[in-house]
Amino acid sequence: MSNSLSSARFADHVVLIGGGASGALTAVRLAERGFRVTVVEKAKIGNGSSSRSAAGIRAQFSVEETVIGMQYSKWWYRQFHERLATPEEGRQPVFRQNGYLFLYEDPQQAAPAWKTERRKEAAQAWQLAQRNVAMQQRLGEPVEILTPQQVQSNWPHIDPERLIGATWGPSDGFLYPQMIYMEGFRRARELGVTVMQDTEVIGATLRYGRIVALETTKGPIEADWFVNETNAWAARVSRRIGGMPLPVAPLKRYHYFMKPHRQIMSSEAWHSLPMTIYGVGSGRGAHSRPEGDLLMLAWAHETEPEFGFRDEDQDRIDPPFNCQHGIDNYGYAILEQMMDFSPLLAECGGLTATSSGFYGTTPDANPLIGFDSNQENLVHAVGFSGHGLMHAPITALLVEALLTGAAEEGKVRLPQPFSEHLLDLQTFDPSRSFAQSSKEAMVL
Repeated sequence: MSNSLSSARFADHVVLIGGGASGALTAVRLAERGFRVTVVEKAKIGNGSSSRSAAGIRAQFSVEETVIGMQYSKWWYRQFHERLATPEEGRQPVFRQNGYLFLYEDPQQAAPAWKTERRKEAAQAWQLAQRNVAMQQRLGEPVEILTPQQVQSNWPHIDPERLIGATWGPSDGFLYPQMIYMEGFRRARELGVTVMQDTEVIGATLRYGRIVALETTKGPIEADWFVNETNAWAARVSRRIGGMPLPVAPLKRYHYFMKPHRQIMSSEAWHSLPMTIYGVGSGRGAHSRPEGDLLMLAWAHETEPEFGFRDEDQDRIDPPFNCQHGIDNYGYAILEQMMDFSPLLAECGGLTATSSGFYGTTPDANPLIGFDSNQENLVHAVGFSGHGLMHAPITALLVEALLTGAAEEGKVRLPQPFSEHLLDLQTFDPSRSFAQSSKEAMVL
């Protein structure tokens, strides 16, 4: 880290770039600490990936720092309305703890006998899952390993014959994105935060390794600190303001919505379905969760980054991915994966809609949260690899720690009830060596 934590100082004015969930919760946290905060968003709040997220939140990760961070985030979201002082009459649930269910294939069932590599991969995935659960349990996360019979007992629509087991996180679930950033910015404004929409950052005035002012489409904005929270846009924003090159690749992702044609379970059981991941490894990883009376489906397919994407490209549905293009489209490839694990669910309905957006992905699938290596008063909090919404509360805490110097030898101690945990900021340092970093294995 070029700017050591010991040199961080409390400053008066902070400009946050980006009007998503991370920007909203960071603005609130900094305003509560007495900073004067300005948020600049080039379009409208929620313009980016926050409003297009599958909105999952889980602690079933393979990197300890992320597991701890997600424990904190889940705890924070359970107190969402109290934390943001939302009006009593307008309070709606923001966090549904339906759980996360990762299904793992029996290596003998994963592929024909001659596909030894695929069978080996399935065996390794299950071994890693068990190691991860041991680590997660050591950190206090209530994750369980289930037998195939336990899976079917709890979710009768899942065929146990293909399974070797599953991991079950009952305190995981999914969020309601619009409420997070809308209520976040409502509270931020109450605390005196200035929110500037339709204000694009186009450059910066630099002096002696510091940003003096941002140049925007509404004129210059001077401040003491600047925070890049633009995620999929992060690399271009950093480049515009004299920051370091950021290894954040914008990857297009699609969501599909299935409407059931026949009832295969009670309405209560349907709405209580967990986020379910249908196998782990190459050719696997499709996942689903309820979205009201529909089922949301997704899969992190291989694709090339779109570094020059425009805002309108977020909602561009390319023909091979449009659910209206018959059974050859990508959505039906997701249903084929589901079919291997739950024919009953895969065949109960048809695809009715497709939506899309961008992940901001890093080489090790861990975010970049830390000081810029070029400009000493620039902080990045980006590159969440599809997990920005769930990271938002812990991101806000870490940005606050960076700006106030609240760290112990490069580590941040979490508040109660997590005060036994220190998060090592080197895990997220934007300047880290990705060749030596701990790669996050559980990416969807």
